[in-house]
Amino acid sequence: MKHDQHDSSTLLDLVGLMYESINEASPWYSFADRLRQTLGAKAVSITLHHSPELSHDIQVMAVAPNDQTDWQAAEMSYRKRFSHIELLQPKHLAPGQILAIDASMVGSECAEYFADLGIQGSLRTCFSESSGAMRCWVDIVLDDKTACQPFNQHAFELLSVLSPHLSRALGLYVRLQRQETQKAIYESSLDHLSLGCLMLDGQTKVLCANQAAQDIINQSSGLSITQQQLILHDKHTQYELNQAVSHAMSIRALPNNSDDDERLIRVRLADGMLLGVLVAPAPLTAHYQGKRVPNVIIYLAELGNARIVGSVEKYESTGASVARLFGLTPQEGKLALLLAAGRTISEASEQLGVAVSAARNYSKSIYAKLDIRGQSDLVRLVCKSFALLR
Repeated sequence: MKHDQHDSSTLLDLVGLMYESINEASPWYSFADRLRQTLGAKAVSITLHHSPELSHDIQVMAVAPNDQTDWQAAEMSYRKRFSHIELLQPKHLAPGQILAIDASMVGSECAEYFADLGIQGSLRTCFSESSGAMRCWVDIVLDDKTACQPFNQHAFELLSVLSPHLSRALGLYVRLQRQETQKAIYESSLDHLSLGCLMLDGQTKVLCANQAAQDIINQSSGLSITQQQLILHDKHTQYELNQAVSHAMSIRALPNNSDDDERLIRVRLADGMLLGVLVAPAPLTAHYQGKRVPNVIIYLAELGNARIVGSVEKYESTGASVARLFGLTPQEGKLALLLAAGRTISEASEQLGVAVSAARNYSKSIYAKLDIRGQSDLVRLVCKSFALLR
């Protein structure tokens, strides 16, 4: 690449943004916008997914500040009228290939359509991660000022240099998104089980807390996160927690950690809520160390009376899930849920609005269908299946 076209600082800036911006809410937007500014283009789009079945691509687009084009409406119209033009179909572009498109190549009607949008041509390149399972495209949209041969050569050279980095960055993006998806699934499972989870760094500051932990903290009196520290109202219990955290941090790097290295604490909060707290060392990752990495995991679980649900709708939904899972009638499903939560027959019958004798007959039918002896077996059975009862 000629030095007078793109100096090394501009190139390094683009490459750096390419890798940094995969973690943005709109991945690669900063890179796309910097590329647009560097080339003086009308717009730069990065297509993350293209399918003929969709009304528009899944893409990120950076446009000039004064651009008033409704690009989504423009794309939907283009798909209806011109998606049959083979040259314009992304699937025909191989990874690493760069294609220049101008008005003379797409027919008069399409050329007129582009002209109405202020588009005189475009440059497109394809990039894919190593397995080839995900393919993406960069489109540089040119207007009257940029659609000329010197510009095309200029942009060709830049895209040629950036192309291998795009593929590597996409590989990192795919891996990051897979991990984020797994994280979201695991967090959702913990939330569903009402198990709070917090991670502390090497300075005992809270790095993150799942939704269940936040809910427990928000509804509790005497438990809070203050200045990134987990704070208990009771000094003795706070001391016990601090000791457990210090112990977890001290043994984290030792080989052959076992369950004996975990500390279980019973906490009575100011509002009377009983809380179980488990403090354990975070898994040690050899190549990921420092003050701001997870060192300690704290699990929170509410003890005491089982709470069925937060709303009638949720209770109805969970009761229906119990019935479906165990082959019970809807009424038996609701009763099974109440009995599994520790309700007596009298309490359950009152909540269901049926006679005690009717509830007792339902319970006998439940035990017979599930081939169990009584309520204690039902509790164990439902608890084992709780993760499935969403």
